[in-house]
Amino acid sequence: MRVPSYNGELLHLSEDLARRLLPAFDTPTGIPYGSVNLLHGVDENESKITSTAGGGTLTLEFGVLSRLTNDPVFEEVTKNAVRGIWARRSKLNLVGAHINVFTGEWTQKDAGIGTSIDSFYEYLLKAYLLFGDEEYLFIFQEAYGAAMNYLFNDPWYVEVNMNSAAIVWPLFNSLQAFWPGLQVLAGDIEPAMRTHTAFFSVWQRYGFTPEGFNLATSSVQHGQKSYPLRPELIESTYWLYKATRDPRYLDAGRDMLASLQYGARCTCGYCHISDVECHKQEDHMESFFLAETVKYLWLLFDLAAGPDNLIENGPYKYIFSTEGHLLPATPQISLVREHCSYYGAYCEGLEVRPESHASAIPSDRQDANDSRLYRIEGRPRFQSASTFLDSASVSGLIKGVCPGLTHAQRFGISYQALTNRIHVDKPDQREAAINQGHSLLVISSSFAEHKSSSDNNDGNGDSSEEI
Repeated sequence: MRVPSYNGELLHLSEDLARRLLPAFDTPTGIPYGSVNLLHGVDENESKITSTAGGGTLTLEFGVLSRLTNDPVFEEVTKNAVRGIWARRSKLNLVGAHINVFTGEWTQKDAGIGTSIDSFYEYLLKAYLLFGDEEYLFIFQEAYGAAMNYLFNDPWYVEVNMNSAAIVWPLFNSLQAFWPGLQVLAGDIEPAMRTHTAFFSVWQRYGFTPEGFNLATSSVQHGQKSYPLRPELIESTYWLYKATRDPRYLDAGRDMLASLQYGARCTCGYCHISDVECHKQEDHMESFFLAETVKYLWLLFDLAAGPDNLIENGPYKYIFSTEGHLLPATPQISLVREHCSYYGAYCEGLEVRPESHASAIPSDRQDANDSRLYRIEGRPRFQSASTFLDSASVSGLIKGVCPGLTHAQRFGISYQALTNRIHVDKPDQREAAINQGHSLLVISSSFAEHKSSSDNNDGNGDSSEEI
């Protein structure tokens, strides 16, 4: 839906915020600091220790921002952070929980799928699904294989030393509960179902999942008795129901909803449970309860009622961020490096930016923290993967978008053939163009007859899974 009065104001604010975060990436390893002052940059006393999840869970948001602003710097720094982490993996292809962003030394070598590591795995797969970058897929396949080989103690997962695979903690922690949902996206359904059954048995036992459950003693881990309204188990329940349509997951959703209603409901909302054994409430509600926990419950039951919703029948496929935000796989986001005859792709040519939405950070503040990668003027652009349309008229570009595209075309809402837009003189050039085709290809009427062969010979394909 297009809002006539909207002119990209939120995107400008997002870009400004991201530029204020960029100094955090100015480290020898490329792995960012854990925090940065939005006005002054990184404090000289800032800790050089960060978590694997913190350093590797920025690719989706920053990648989308790069594609919407036509500035690759955001995507580049986050990809370098992932590379920095993965380059320091053990010989077993395991990563630890905390790392020094300057020396690259692991300060906590416990490998697991939960606390401090969880979303690193998640964003490897989702970055591939959203952007189609096979480097992320390769890393995910290696990392996932290692996790299943060394961490999976069917149906549970344990924490091990990243170098020796010796068990460190025989512990289920609540953040692990996202894993079955990730396995659904990866197509590994059977172990996902077994693990979900085990995790849900803990919920049934206490009415909630504690932060830590000791597998050796089958009891709540000391000091980890709370349930801060986390969404992970509900999220996996939704994905498994979506994949299997097995009514047991609806039953699980009803049980979890009942627990929240009767155990966590309080006067002004829903309360943090400080002790799952006695259901003691604490006057606190995390924002992710509304952003994720309730959202995934709604999606679960709405899916059971029918597919008539945005996720199932919207104009795009969607990837969920780790905070439950919907990122649409629009051509502008997912096909930015493809041929410029795609909806929403960028033509080569002079970039025209009528105004610079630069950070409000004073220049002297910026100089202290920024590197040459963070310059706003004269920044690099995403380039088309092909150059056979160089002769096409691209005058009047605004932020690199072909001037002839309508709003519907730019965002891939409908398919239509355009006439007199693309001229290809040589047969071999025509064949090259067709072989790079996609189901959202905008073509001239003279090319319409080739659409079916384009779909069959797609070399790149649609990288997003149906979700």
